[in-house]
Amino acid sequence: MSPLLEKVLAEVAQLDRKEQLQLVSYLVNRWQEQANPLPDKKISRKNLFGCMQGKIKIAADFNEPLDDFAEYMG
Repeated sequence: MSPLLEKVLAEVAQLDRKEQLQLVSYLVNRWQEQANPLPDKKISRKNLFGCMQGKIKIAADFNEPLDDFAEYMG
């Protein structure tokens, strides 16, 4: 166990039972918020369409035959 974790657990042990339960409840709520970082609002198709425009580049020779497959192609 790390020294930091040992120190935190020692501090928590000094709290009374009610404060420990409040701390655990707070930590569980924070963990659940981080586990679901996506907002609840729905993304419309209108906003989604074209959202990657300009971010993906296709090579000029994209449709050209690949040298690796030359023996299979002819």
